[in-house]
Amino acid sequence: MSNVIRTTPVGTSVFCWLSTPDTEFNKEGVYHVDLQFKKEDIQEDLKAINQAISLKIAEIHKLSPSTKPIKRAPLPYKDKDGDIILKFKSKFPPKLWDKDRNLIGSDKSVWKGSTMKILYKLNPYNQSIGLGCTLYIQGVQVQNLIEGSESGECPFPKENMTTESVLPKPELKAVY
Repeated sequence: MSNVIRTTPVGTSVFCWLSTPDTEFNKEGVYHVDLQFKKEDIQEDLKAINQAISLKIAEIHKLSPSTKPIKRAPLPYKDKDGDIILKFKSKFPPKLWDKDRNLIGSDKSVWKGSTMKILYKLNPYNQSIGLGCTLYIQGVQVQNLIEGSESGECPFPKENMTTESVLPKPELKAVY
């Protein structure tokens, strides 16, 4: 089950680190994205994730039968107001394609709100945090690119900026 490559339907990115790595908790950096889907559109993927976890539990029980409950790690998805958010990640920069199957260059930044499909691999695990499943990014096809600037520059063109104050001029009053 862990070698199966799956493709999601089109979802909307809620949290997106695909162009540059997120180094907040890992100095080497991690590429990751959280995609939001309608619950009815993602049922097959949820079933595959839960099945991969169940197979891992069965494997553990087969190796060492016991009645002791297995500690569970957080799931790679959550239900938010009736929608499902799946969490994908990779240590390596994912290849990004546009909807016409052309590679997106490194000069483009994919931001939250972009719609995309993710090609991913299920990786069930049993570690100290518990038994769970990671969704590893194999590729990304961006359907609608929301782009931004990482330089922190103002995105508004200079010609629309005024140099004069729009505030009323101060009144001159005599002070005695």
